[in-house]
Amino acid sequence: MSARLVRFRGMGVSNEPRRVPKRPRAQIAVVDVLEKRLGSLPVIADFSRRLDIAGIIDRACPMREVSLTSHGQVVEALIANRLTNPKAMVAVADWAHDWAVAEVYGIHADTLNDDRLGRALDAIASRVDQIVGSIGAKAIDAFGIDVTRLHWDMTVRHEARCDRAEVKGLRRPAVAAVGMKLRAV
Repeated sequence: MSARLVRFRGMGVSNEPRRVPKRPRAQIAVVDVLEKRLGSLPVIADFSRRLDIAGIIDRACPMREVSLTSHGQVVEALIANRLTNPKAMVAVADWAHDWAVAEVYGIHADTLNDDRLGRALDAIASRVDQIVGSIGAKAIDAFGIDVTRLHWDMTVRHEARCDRAEVKGLRRPAVAAVGMKLRAV
């Protein structure tokens, strides 16, 4: 028998047998699924755009038109990497494949190789003060930071540098590096 006979009794139901059809078999569909981590990338991308990080860097460090990504785009992706899942420069492209970098930033993951990251960092190295100042001014404007009282943090960091190949058994004197931070209080 392919169908069961069921009798219903009660209000408004006849005593006639009713055929209950068999359920159709489930169809299995094979579909490719692309799974990427999203995490906080949209939030980081929104802050980067509000601060115009890529624009400020691209204006400070112009480059040829033939490049697939600008220095600013590379630095924004590198900032996102450091904030989400920090990796060494050689592994940033793998991070970008696993995370939704192409969808959020519009940068293909293969363009974020260690050579490209190095070129972007070399390009901004001579203009870091200008870039940091411009981004800081943009943050003050974009987020309405009150700067009526400022605190300069003059931190001294001592770094011992010793080249044992040149000076055997002796250490060179420590070199003091001064870092300055501007903090609104």
